[in-house]
Amino acid sequence: MDFPAAMLEDYFRAIAKTVQDLAGRREGRQVLGDVPGRSQAEDETIGVDVACEAVLEEWCRRNSVDAAIYSEHGVSRPLGKQGQPQYLIASDPFDGSGLFRRGLPAEWWSVLSVYRGNDLMPVAGGALDILRREVYLADAAGVTWGNLETGPRSPAAPSPKLGLDDATVIAAYFMDPAYLTDWTDKGGALLKKLTGRLGKVRFWPNGGSCIYPWLARGLVHAYVMFEEPRSEIDPGLAFSWAAQFPVYSVGQDGALEQYQFVPGKQADRVPFFVAACTPQLAAEIVDGILRG
Repeated sequence: MDFPAAMLEDYFRAIAKTVQDLAGRREGRQVLGDVPGRSQAEDETIGVDVACEAVLEEWCRRNSVDAAIYSEHGVSRPLGKQGQPQYLIASDPFDGSGLFRRGLPAEWWSVLSVYRGNDLMPVAGGALDILRREVYLADAAGVTWGNLETGPRSPAAPSPKLGLDDATVIAAYFMDPAYLTDWTDKGGALLKKLTGRLGKVRFWPNGGSCIYPWLARGLVHAYVMFEEPRSEIDPGLAFSWAAQFPVYSVGQDGALEQYQFVPGKQADRVPFFVAACTPQLAAEIVDGILRG
């Protein structure tokens, strides 16, 4: 049941063209419906989401990939087969729809992870940074990245950082006021610590599925969220597997439990979620949030 990650390059080229065409015509911004488990203020399904999801379904049909596709918009089975699919694909076909809808040309991504249907183990993953034209591919050999059209592909590796220091970059999704206020309320003890002796720490105020390629590449060191939708984690989880960095659901007592993909749960949320380049950094961040 091999699934070469290189297969995904054609898919991402199709995604790039689809988004470029829609943006050029100033189309794809229309609201088409709600996102299950989200308020309208948090997220909505817009035209570009549906167009990119259609690209993935057509790619599966063209390549005879027997998969069930799980996204924040629902579940589809492009080949229409019955029984257990060979693969499950957790997809965020277009990550950045809130920015796209507002006409902001920034942080447009497409991300997916491919899991074996029989045991839910990752076998491949990919991500496209649409505006920077950078593609990321993940498989058992690790993570590579490079220009979508010209290459070359370079190996990526997470940072070896073991703890907080002045050079740490923590990602968190702060563009939505509800997420921002919830984060500052629950993460106040850590924020106080960071504005003291670690005043040079920086926050990257974006997140969701697009953050996992950057964790794998070492551009950010941790991603910390409260009430994170599972549909924002599952598409990027293959990067954690391929680059070997931990992804945790955190208990009320601070216990770190390895996060697992569960089909059909994409509308559920994780109350306290941490992904980090090392277990040691994750533990220090959790301790800083819970105990200051």
